[in-house]
Amino acid sequence: MNLSIILIGIIVGIANFSSRFMPLWFIQKYQQHEQRRGAVWLRIALSCIGISAISAMLMVATLPPLIATPDKIIAMSLGFITLTVLYVKTRRMVLATLCAALIYGISYTYLPAVL
Repeated sequence: MNLSIILIGIIVGIANFSSRFMPLWFIQKYQQHEQRRGAVWLRIALSCIGISAISAMLMVATLPPLIATPDKIIAMSLGFITLTVLYVKTRRMVLATLCAALIYGISYTYLPAVL
């Protein structure tokens, strides 16, 4: 197995763990004297799991195609930018994902290779 793949997996794992653990650790540290600490802990834990899972799946899903066809980085970047901008503007993940997939597919098919 390629060393760079293993290194990327380790980095993504550390980022995934940090995005789940660090908010919980900070909340527990700063709210030790509060009685309702357990409810806040659970709410933050459940909200962080979705974001970190999506981030981990995104890395796992995009790295192999990017390693196989590095000349299509423009198409992938356009898809990510579309996803980010539409999600920030509308806060609707389904709409942002569908539009990003459309932009990615069109640019992957019709844009010439960059490299």
